[in-house]
Amino acid sequence: MTTPDVTWNLADLYLGADDPKILGDLRTLGRRAEGFAALYRGRVPELSAAEFGAALTVYEDIVRDAAFPQAYAQLLFAGDTQNPAHGALMQQVQEESVAIQQHLIFFELEFIALSDDEFAHLLTDATVAGYRHYLEQARVARPHRLSEPEERVLLEKSTTGREAFSRLFDESVSAATFPYTEGDTTVELTEQEILTRLYAPDRGLRERAAAGLTEGLQTRSRLFTFITNTLAYDKAVDDRLLHYPTAESARHLSDEVDTDTVHVMLDACTAHFDTVARYYRLKQEILGLDKLYHYDRYAPLPSDDAAITWEQAVATVQSAYHDFSPAVGTLIGRFFAERWVDAEVRPGKRGGAFCMGIAPDWHPYVLLNFLGKKRDVMTLAHELGHGVHDLLASEQHYLQYYPSLAAAETASVFGEMLTFNRVLADTGGPRERLALLTGKIEDIFATVFRQTAMYRFEQDLHTARREQGELPTEAINALWQANLQAMFGDAVTMGEGHAVWWMYIPHFIHTPFYVYAYAFGQLLTMALYAAYQAEGTAFVPRYLNILRAGGSAKPADIMAAAGIDIRQRAFWDGGLQMIDALVTQAEEVWAEAR
Repeated sequence: MTTPDVTWNLADLYLGADDPKILGDLRTLGRRAEGFAALYRGRVPELSAAEFGAALTVYEDIVRDAAFPQAYAQLLFAGDTQNPAHGALMQQVQEESVAIQQHLIFFELEFIALSDDEFAHLLTDATVAGYRHYLEQARVARPHRLSEPEERVLLEKSTTGREAFSRLFDESVSAATFPYTEGDTTVELTEQEILTRLYAPDRGLRERAAAGLTEGLQTRSRLFTFITNTLAYDKAVDDRLLHYPTAESARHLSDEVDTDTVHVMLDACTAHFDTVARYYRLKQEILGLDKLYHYDRYAPLPSDDAAITWEQAVATVQSAYHDFSPAVGTLIGRFFAERWVDAEVRPGKRGGAFCMGIAPDWHPYVLLNFLGKKRDVMTLAHELGHGVHDLLASEQHYLQYYPSLAAAETASVFGEMLTFNRVLADTGGPRERLALLTGKIEDIFATVFRQTAMYRFEQDLHTARREQGELPTEAINALWQANLQAMFGDAVTMGEGHAVWWMYIPHFIHTPFYVYAYAFGQLLTMALYAAYQAEGTAFVPRYLNILRAGGSAKPADIMAAAGIDIRQRAFWDGGLQMIDALVTQAEEVWAEAR
């Protein structure tokens, strides 16, 4: 089917890559930051509580305003990574933004150096108290901060280091094509197009798509291996300089979760890998295959291949949200009415999907690649959940607006659950229900178990890079295969071609160790959704208050207010048992359908 002609309107930010207002705004921000430094550098310990509150609001205003040209450049680049003007703009904005941040570094360094008594005195001012969480979290990071000159060097070098290699990765993946052969004809497909064929009902088509993806990645393996090695070493250097004990420590501190809590969750997920093997043995039986390979993982059932129009997808998602809360349904409607969504599939556009929130007083933007599949409906529901989270958190200060990454997936996964159950309720026959169930189970597996396996891969990768030096492609391939095969047990064979598939995953490049947050969010949301099913409409205000909190408290504290203790293994096991129950339900429906 043709993809929808649905593109976002970025003109409310700027008018184009050549809009002179972009550079004008950045230069103005530079002067404001320079003036702020001239007024306050070296004086923070001397400020009264009221004076510190005034300085804090000025600081926040500068940081908030700087987010707009940065967001615009990133959105423009995501929409077409192959336009040289977009890449040039993003680089220019990064350089100007670093120059602005150079003037502001001193502020956090000076207030985190205050004694506990001095800091407690600042909180006696009502303005300062309103930023308590941001200030306390900044102080928690004190052992990992350097002197101002050292921090300035690290910041300035980032544009030619991590940021440059991240951009190289994005441009390389977006420009890559993958050979797909059918009969005597071979065509070159984009990453999104080749990945979509892995969900095709025809096994031969899936196998050829998998071979094409492998070939395209192998052709570029030297580049992707070099980028991965470089960024892994760059992280090792940063961790050493900033005194982080492990490769994952910085991520957990940033996400405001205890490493022990993350490991409790991951250990619980690993212990339930047998649920994955059990399901895929069922799928092998349903498909009537002697053996499942990696390209069979997402094979749809025969009744699961009907195309869905964009209009149908929008109606389904919007009604699911509206039934949960009419107020939330109204927020969802704004995304389409005001053109905050880009769903068109086009050359050069970044693959995958994301939602970008900019500031509490601004709306978010959603990108996805809609190809008319049922999973695209769930992707739309997922990203709009992020958008609702952003809009509801608008009551927070900018410095406490963004939820911790550990909590960021809560609203998105909840939105998927709402949409899935809406569709399931409207589905009649057992084979249709089985198709929906298996699709949802596989989505959850991808969110919980696959992300757990990928996290374990990252742990092994960074450990090996630090202990062994630069790793050859084959060594990284082996780590990838071992961790992914462990998830499937003997139920699915991860063929040799799958060994290079780590190369196209952007999370390893942009946000190391972030992938655990998907499992965290999925299991957390299953507990919240169970509460919703038990309590009905009485649960809705409590849930919306969780989203309104934004980043104003630690995830553990936000969830504790909702009666959830994320430190306990029993909590995570409860969510995993719900997944196991879905597999049992699929087995029962299959017994009815066959």
